[in-house]
Amino acid sequence: MPEFESVRTTAEAIGRISCIKTGEEIGLLYQWDNGETQAAIYDDDHPKTQLSSDPPCEPDIGANRS
Repeated sequence: MPEFESVRTTAEAIGRISCIKTGEEIGLLYQWDNGETQAAIYDDDHPKTQLSSDPPCEPDIGANRS
């Protein structure tokens, strides 16, 4: 049986994902115990997930300026 380089066992929610236009929460950002991040986007009460090995990017705080 092949061994996996990075085995993930637990994840912790580290941020909320909000819609830029409405401000409504649309998902959560998780970080696994191996350092990987994963976004869980809500869709009709069923989360969709996207895995990313890249470090999370900084939020664009200028996006909400009027």
